[in-house]
Amino acid sequence: MAEDEGQVFYPPRRRGLIFHLLVGVILLGGSLGCLILAFNQPQEGRFVLLLLGSAGLFAPLPWVFYRGYALMNAFYRLERDGLRLRWGLRAEDIPLPEIEWVRPARELGFSLPLPPLIAPGAVLGSRKVAELGTVEFMASEVDALLLVAARDRVFAISPQDGRAFNRAFQRMIELGSLTPLPPYSAQPAAFARRVWDDRPARWFLIAGLILTVLLLIVVALAIPSTPSVSLGFDAQGQPLPPVPGEQVLLLPVLGILIYLVNLLAGIYFYRRESDRPVAFLLWIASAFTPLLLLAAAVILLLS
Repeated sequence: MAEDEGQVFYPPRRRGLIFHLLVGVILLGGSLGCLILAFNQPQEGRFVLLLLGSAGLFAPLPWVFYRGYALMNAFYRLERDGLRLRWGLRAEDIPLPEIEWVRPARELGFSLPLPPLIAPGAVLGSRKVAELGTVEFMASEVDALLLVAARDRVFAISPQDGRAFNRAFQRMIELGSLTPLPPYSAQPAAFARRVWDDRPARWFLIAGLILTVLLLIVVALAIPSTPSVSLGFDAQGQPLPPVPGEQVLLLPVLGILIYLVNLLAGIYFYRRESDRPVAFLLWIASAFTPLLLLAAAVILLLS
């Protein structure tokens, strides 16, 4: 690659990807295990607790998988005209003239405070540091943090080869910038606002949320007057043996999980103009699925 075309550096990925994969598998396995145990519990109280445990273990899964996806696609591209930082939905373009200095964090002379809730492969967040101002972390490991000072903040990154990054930066400085990159910053929160500002997307998401909450309310109100219910039919078309009425709570739990999965998958596809029809199909499904589950709940509770 020619020097004026730039050079791409990647953060260390192996340890972070293994960590997020293991955590994801544990959470998913625990969620499915609680769900299976719930349907084998004759006691009503244990069923509800296991069902809540299944939902609680499933809830952080999208966040875990997003962090793994962000790490897998993260990079730092150093060009003659500036530096491009990418980490999931977070993006930053810094014109080369705005980069004041680059140095390893270990050369600061003091311990750099880290953001809370860091994990292997996900050293992310911002901290206010008296000596540096705002420090934003876009790194996967803390052992070899490299600091890039821009005009308004300092970025803490972790290229696999910090020395090579430094050498490439010095080369770009010596070459000089012909047409500096236009400053660009994209935050996940700003992207979420862009989705919210899309009127059809907003209405489908609101409709899905309202119907999912309505499903939960209907089932919760009907359970006290429905001590037992049959959840389907066997191969001969006969109703299955009745089970405690609390097991109908499975329907709103499924509705909530489907809504969350469709919401996040839709946001992923919404990023590209060509993929937005897929996002809208998922969000339309988020609105129609609780309708179907609500009809199923009414049939089960009235049968």
